[in-house]
Amino acid sequence: MKLAYEIWDVFTNKPLQGNPLALIPDASQLNDAQMQALAKEFNLSETSFILPSEKADMKARYFTPSRELPMAGHPTIGTVFALHRQGKIKGESFRLELPAGVFEIGLEHDGTKLTRAWMNQGIPKIISEITDKSLVAKALNLAGTDIMDLPIQFVSAGNPFLMVPLASLDALARASLKPRAFESVEGLHVVGVFAFTTATENVKVRGRMFAGEGIGVSEDPATGSAHGPLGWYMATHGLLESQDNTAHFISHQGVEMGRPSELHVRVTKTENDFSVSVGGHAVLVAEGTLFLRKEEGGMGNG
Repeated sequence: MKLAYEIWDVFTNKPLQGNPLALIPDASQLNDAQMQALAKEFNLSETSFILPSEKADMKARYFTPSRELPMAGHPTIGTVFALHRQGKIKGESFRLELPAGVFEIGLEHDGTKLTRAWMNQGIPKIISEITDKSLVAKALNLAGTDIMDLPIQFVSAGNPFLMVPLASLDALARASLKPRAFESVEGLHVVGVFAFTTATENVKVRGRMFAGEGIGVSEDPATGSAHGPLGWYMATHGLLESQDNTAHFISHQGVEMGRPSELHVRVTKTENDFSVSVGGHAVLVAEGTLFLRKEEGGMGNG
């Protein structure tokens, strides 16, 4: 069986930066085990598998090297850019079905060129809170003074992240997540820790995402599904200034990994809460053909 694939760099407009994404434009011949095997073969933070949908314009499934995710930001942006390149997206909006539900995608164009895709992540929710600041500091190999005097909370817009506000860029550079550091804390294994600081130049936020156990990667260069919770967290705790009930800020991630990424976050005040969208660009860097035989890697239909 021959299968086309593409590699996109997401949350960047420059090749070899941002977060790389492997993508299968037509995954209709693949089963779950085959998708997981291919994600492990590519060994990127996620691989996107595009399928037809009965509920939306198209459907996608995202696999890390070790498991499927119900939703994710960087593969969504990359998938939308890939579908636009294929001529399957027209107009200013698009509906994408994921296991977590149907997501509304806003599109910005310069003529016929797609310049930015926005993933509406709705209103994030607090899952839980860690009150022991010293536990979090120790887990990140930091001192207690490196963490700002703000709540340390699990916030989710589909994937829960532990939001850890740091006092400086130096603290962010020194941070690293100890293996199994939060085994006693329910929920961390789902995705991971998003450490960030607003003590930056040129942009509002710089952050790092340290993945939890079982994801298959240790750190991610650009995490769209963490930035919806980040926008909500910052608005909730007074770290944003808004105009007409809307705030828009830029976040940089992946700098410490040598994969600088730029993510746009839009926060809108609702009647009782904050709704968030995360946007970015993507560039195609490679495309090719997979040659699969049924006796290799659990692949069938060879």
